[in-house]
Amino acid sequence: MVVDDEVDVANVISDTIRDTGKYEVLTAYSAKDALDKLNKNRSFLGLGGNKIRLVFLDIKMPEVDGLQLLEKIRKDYGEDIGISMLTAWEDEEKWDRATSGFVVNYIKKPFKGDELIATVEKFFEGKDTSMVLNTFEKHIEKREEFKKKG
Repeated sequence: MVVDDEVDVANVISDTIRDTGKYEVLTAYSAKDALDKLNKNRSFLGLGGNKIRLVFLDIKMPEVDGLQLLEKIRKDYGEDIGISMLTAWEDEEKWDRATSGFVVNYIKKPFKGDELIATVEKFFEGKDTSMVLNTFEKHIEKREEFKKKG
């Protein structure tokens, strides 16, 4: 699922993934819309989980931002759903909050289609744990960059 309040951006991201012919993609244009889709796609029979396996999540959205939505997803769904931040916003506080939510990637806009698809493919190959660790390692490197700038 792609979650971004900028309709054109969300649609381009969704189409980029969909054009591979390998994945179904839902698009949500707000945090509320995303939560509705997550709730509608819960697995039945008390087995837990969700049909939505990976979310590309923008940070800057009205009402509920992407980091607040990340916290809500982690609270309500645990770590079963992979989340990749996809945002133009990159600072130490956002990196801290994103990596504490165990994200599989943090892609900076404007995104590259091949980086987006690589994230999807690695995730569905079962490499999500190593992706979270790699993102956390990138965060540590970024922390050093932020300190040098600050």
